[in-house]
Amino acid sequence: MDAVLPDLALTSPAFHASEPWDAYWWLRDERPVYWFEPAGFWAISRHEDVLAISKDPVTYCNGQGMTMRGGELEGVGDVVTTLITMDPPRHTVHRALISRAFTPGAISRLEPHIRDIARDILDEVPAGEPIDFVDVVAARLPVIVIAELLGVPTEDREKFVAWSNASVGVADPEYADLQQTAAAEEYEYFEHILEQRRLRPVDDLLSVIVRAEAECDDFTHSDVLTLCYLLLAAGNETTRNLISQGVLALTRHPDQLALLRQQRDVRRAVEELMRWVSPVIHMARTATVDTVVRDQPIRAGDQVVLFYGPANRDDRVFGTTADDLLVSRDPNPHLGFGFGTHFCLGAALARIEARILCDELLDRFGEWRVVGPPEPLQSTMIRGIKHLPVVLGP
Repeated sequence: MDAVLPDLALTSPAFHASEPWDAYWWLRDERPVYWFEPAGFWAISRHEDVLAISKDPVTYCNGQGMTMRGGELEGVGDVVTTLITMDPPRHTVHRALISRAFTPGAISRLEPHIRDIARDILDEVPAGEPIDFVDVVAARLPVIVIAELLGVPTEDREKFVAWSNASVGVADPEYADLQQTAAAEEYEYFEHILEQRRLRPVDDLLSVIVRAEAECDDFTHSDVLTLCYLLLAAGNETTRNLISQGVLALTRHPDQLALLRQQRDVRRAVEELMRWVSPVIHMARTATVDTVVRDQPIRAGDQVVLFYGPANRDDRVFGTTADDLLVSRDPNPHLGFGFGTHFCLGAALARIEARILCDELLDRFGEWRVVGPPEPLQSTMIRGIKHLPVVLGP
């Protein structure tokens, strides 16, 4: 099969918000290194190739953009550099400034408190009554946790969710009214709190960032603000959509939900849900030199776009069950958190939040039932759900 599928609209948010799996499979199996002419980039969709490119920051850099050309996020944030769009050695230095706060050991010490937060959230869920699972549960836990880590008031969480929605929902009509003011409001908010930390440092991540600004010549005030912006959005979006998409997936696979209840191997289940959902749709790199991927010449300056969904269901790696949701899958070398230099800084935090919430949901609710159509986020970056009507029964 050589013909291009008529609905191969890789730069369309609506395409990725639908069920694009047939197109993903075609890309991965027929054209794993595919030149997408309308926008001018190479689509990379096999696990082996996504992994190899992720492990090679010398040949493929982040500094010329991490979102696909032609997508709704192209040009957004081009005037500033974030941790995601830095390359080594600068990226290495900046990441080291805050990485200690996100190591598995540091995050594991937070587990009792994160569990308390999850329990408080679920205490407010009316058993047997319809709720919007995203608003009531999935969006609340990660935003409260990242707010506490940063050291900003958790009562401002509605602002944080709105700002996060604005940052990834550029193409979504529901969030259109947030676009004009969100970034300015967020920067002003952090300016105020950062000034407080300069005067009175405390034991939180913002104080660490302020100290790094004072001690590191290559860490500017602009870097500080964009890092705050990034941490708030990244510490919220991936986890919230892993949780909401995970609950949706388990309700659609009742045999796997039953098996999870029986085995209670939440750790493996979360890894499988991360593979199955792949909340981050893509990341982009730019070739720094002429190179070759799977016998296809790639020129210096060409953009390569890594698509995680098809890579995470590649039967060359995951076998004949690659398209199946299996909560006991092991091993599970998924790429849901990326790999290499830009491996997700918050992976340990996302994992523990998802495990705790899954554990608590299993303990409290014997019935998980979706009672209305999920509303997907219109985005080429995040496989998100905006609203998910659910009944959680005793």
